[in-house]
Amino acid sequence: MLRNLMLMALSFAAITSAGAQDADTVGLARTVGLAREALARMPAIWHVSADTVEWLFTGVDSAYVTRRSAPGARDRIVPFTLPIGTPRANMSVDIDGQRYAMVLLPIGGTEDDRVRLLVHEATHTLQPHLLPNPGNTEPMDGGDLLATAAGRTWLFLELRALAKAITLDGDARRTAARDALLFRALRDTLATPSERARLDALDLVEGIPSYSAWRLTLATPEALAAQLDSSPMLARSWVRAVSYATGPAYGFLLDALAGSAWRDAHRSGARLPDLLALVLGTSPVTDDIGARARLYGGDEIRVAERAREKEIAERLESFRERFTRGRVLRLFPGVLRVTFDPNGQYPLGEHGTVMMGFRWTAEDGAELRAPEGALVAPDWSYVQLPLSTANTTRLTAGTLDSPLKLEGTGWTLSLPAGWRISIAGGRTEVRPPI
Repeated sequence: MLRNLMLMALSFAAITSAGAQDADTVGLARTVGLAREALARMPAIWHVSADTVEWLFTGVDSAYVTRRSAPGARDRIVPFTLPIGTPRANMSVDIDGQRYAMVLLPIGGTEDDRVRLLVHEATHTLQPHLLPNPGNTEPMDGGDLLATAAGRTWLFLELRALAKAITLDGDARRTAARDALLFRALRDTLATPSERARLDALDLVEGIPSYSAWRLTLATPEALAAQLDSSPMLARSWVRAVSYATGPAYGFLLDALAGSAWRDAHRSGARLPDLLALVLGTSPVTDDIGARARLYGGDEIRVAERAREKEIAERLESFRERFTRGRVLRLFPGVLRVTFDPNGQYPLGEHGTVMMGFRWTAEDGAELRAPEGALVAPDWSYVQLPLSTANTTRLTAGTLDSPLKLEGTGWTLSLPAGWRISIAGGRTEVRPPI
């Protein structure tokens, strides 16, 4: 994976529809102030300081940064000029030697949601130099597990058991925790080795920021449990968003059962389910899996997920038809600075993954916007798009001597002069200047 060539949007709400409008700087300043109060608690859970974190807020045509006259002083929200080619997404980004927590405008949700988002992105700025961020987190072999009925069924049962466990105490808590481990173990048996490793890496890459956001803002277990079992949570794509739920859920449960010791073990790479199993001291009961599942609505979940699996299969087939059959444009970007919606990912096996809300930018002004999705190769070496007959008539092999703008169904590509085009059969390839 080309980690040294990529800047990636990894946040739970990575893509929003930001309007071309001025920011509510008064409201932002209040949200930032509350986020600063939360980050002041960072040393208590991760033994690192977040005092130097700064936020960068970006809309379509505007950007703002936080500025303080001195550490501990009140934040001002001031206009900022983004360098050309800077991706706009919820992510951490380095600009002129300063590492920022970037957040897209406008910020939706409740005040608690907004503060958690700022804390989540701030935690990303501490990765990987202070907090872990290891391993591949993009779908590869078996990456469609959490798009299948079986994978999603065991996941939802796991989340329901975790939601129950974090709101109970005593034996009832431990019983629900063992059920969560049972459902997780059954989910793991369906995973390929690479998919299981990816999901474990996600628990570090996104699970730590998500847990930190909930814990540092002093959220209650009841508030987290309500979100884990909410209808919007169940409706989304879980291929990449899974750790935004599992991270805080296991974290809250381990806080209750093991205190703080688990965090150092997790930072060292220990799996969250393994840490919970160690605390519980016994293996989950597996003699009547069906009965345990029915306690959490297993039958209803299975019926709903089998119906949904048919819809997903039809969607995946439509994506295969659109992105892999017929004429295609294959963009080899060189440096892959991208943003995408982690809640909208659809693996197509050896072809790669369709990522919704996709945007790529380059320092020379080249840009791809694909709100309806783009197919990203498994090794991230290229991005593929359906190419219409109308566009093929505008493309000739050679080096562009003037800027070119192409528009396809659900995408727009802008290329400056100097980009190179080659054509072989039904595939057109685009590469950066030499």
